[in-house]
Amino acid sequence: ANWNPSTTITPETRINTPKNVSMIQMQLGLLASAKDIQIDLRELAASANTSSNKGLQRVLQDSTLALLRKPELWVYSNFETGMVPYASAESTFNRISITERSKLKAELTSNYSGEISTSTNNQSNPGDSDLTNEYIAITILVATKKYLSQNNSANNEQITEALRLLGAISSNDLIALEVIWQPDGEGETLSEEELITQYPNLKHL
Repeated sequence: ANWNPSTTITPETRINTPKNVSMIQMQLGLLASAKDIQIDLRELAASANTSSNKGLQRVLQDSTLALLRKPELWVYSNFETGMVPYASAESTFNRISITERSKLKAELTSNYSGEISTSTNNQSNPGDSDLTNEYIAITILVATKKYLSQNNSANNEQITEALRLLGAISSNDLIALEVIWQPDGEGETLSEEELITQYPNLKHL
């Protein structure tokens, strides 16, 4: 069975008082040949400044750009939005985050409010990946003061538009961000069955 680590980039929730907060969850299932994206996100997690809104906005922009540059690797997608009252925004964000992170067996790299930690997978023996039938899953979770109306991504054009909208969120509008992907270890992938089981809302493109 594949070992499923992740990398998370999570900000400290900043106190500002919009009436409502928009929650956005973007998920993509990528072909396992998207290893360059794994490397980009791992390096971003190791160097990003997540203690400021401008740093978080840079993480969001760089993450969406990395995905926009590889549309040929998109196989599955899911895009969900919703509005919640500000008073319950932090608890809602944390609940969604825990749901996503509970799918993982371990986290190799994390960057939370500027505190970076890394570890290695000593149990992995991935062997050769079948790049046509194995996958990488990426989740971008955003809380923002900006309302985004976007249909659930069912084709490449809608995914492109959704990623552009996410990447364009300003630092002033960004409240919280988490980027999670699995697996993180070199050569590790998810089987199609694992991907669909863990991410049942994904739609095939």
